[in-house]
Amino acid sequence: MKKINGSRILEWLYRLKEALLHRIFLKILSVVLAMLIWAYIIDTTPDLTRSRFVENLSVSVTGTTTLNNNGLALATDIYSEFQGAIDAKVDVSQKEYANLSNENVYVFLDVSNVRSSGMHEIPLTATSTHGTVTNLYPESISVMFEYIDSREVPIDIEMTGTTKDNYWYSVNEDSMNPQTVTVSGPASIVQGASRAVAQVDITGQAAPFRRAAILRLQDSDGESLNTRLLTRSSSTCSVSIEVYPTKELPVTADASQIIVADGFEIEEITFQPASITVAAQSALLDEIDELPVEIPDNMPVLNKTYTKRLSLSKLPEFKFMSTNQVYMTITLKEKVSSAAVSNVPVQVLGLGDEYEAMLMPSTVSVMATGAYSKVNEFTREDVYVYADMSNLVKGTYHLPVFIGNNSELSYDLITPQFIKVVITDSKRNVVTPMEE
Repeated sequence: MKKINGSRILEWLYRLKEALLHRIFLKILSVVLAMLIWAYIIDTTPDLTRSRFVENLSVSVTGTTTLNNNGLALATDIYSEFQGAIDAKVDVSQKEYANLSNENVYVFLDVSNVRSSGMHEIPLTATSTHGTVTNLYPESISVMFEYIDSREVPIDIEMTGTTKDNYWYSVNEDSMNPQTVTVSGPASIVQGASRAVAQVDITGQAAPFRRAAILRLQDSDGESLNTRLLTRSSSTCSVSIEVYPTKELPVTADASQIIVADGFEIEEITFQPASITVAAQSALLDEIDELPVEIPDNMPVLNKTYTKRLSLSKLPEFKFMSTNQVYMTITLKEKVSSAAVSNVPVQVLGLGDEYEAMLMPSTVSVMATGAYSKVNEFTREDVYVYADMSNLVKGTYHLPVFIGNNSELSYDLITPQFIKVVITDSKRNVVTPMEE
């Protein structure tokens, strides 16, 4: 067997390695050169284009000024009905191919040539900053046109958010700018416009502030109108919101200004409501603790419970009062009075028929206390005074005097409270008064 030379094998392997590496390098170099040549061709040959299909395009309207000058308005909201509903075929250069998207293809609806109301089929046009639009799908769309109308609607301010406790919030309507807004557009939409609403968030506010709010058009049911089809004289409203602390004040009256009939006095004065909430500067609220009402000069002399509605005078410093009217009720009661009557005869009670009694004195004085009307009419005939002689026999006694009627009165004093009584047989025809 022939012996193999190791050095030659190594030399042969080295040459094989060099040849393989040289060929890989040539392949890589070929690819790089091809790419450079292709890039040069693309850069220097703009006519070299490809077609690309672009989807989900939107439509912009042009020519509205001319349309409005012709007394017409677009009544179809193409922004919602055809949003993303248009597709296009675009011839684009190889250089711009990767940059082409639905963000740089622009579709237009030109309404400047419309001269009558109703449904019209309007062709679409399109352009692109990265190529040429060759086809649109669809090529045209049907849209509605109406005669243009215009009306002025009021602006209402709505406060939203969370109020602070014991604070009053109010819209200063005189500060609203503007106070109305003019709306123009398709007659069917404009005729449904009832008001414009501006919402102002009052959360955390503790002092007066001014703010601009976005206007939202609404119909009579409070539903929002499609403002994309309308033009407005203003889209915002500037308004001042008044914010002041509040305090609840009890309603009071000066009883000395109320005249009541003789024999009566005021038991109580009540008000409905009993208190009123007011809003003002903190310094003023710190100084007042009640809200007095003014008693009218023509109030009659009172002899019974009396109710009257009174108007409260709003202080200039008050920004708010929960009500400016109260019902005042004056409850009367009769005064407690006392009166004395004298020479009231003492009646004999319980004495047997076989006896006669001599009273010394035979009359007393009585002090009665009660309601003024009762006491004022009290006479000696209205009271029954007696001495109880039940089971007594002949003799001399000192007996107490009692009151026996008119429970509506109380008797504070009987003078004298005891009398001397001499009881004798009734056979005697003459009774001579005895002296103590």
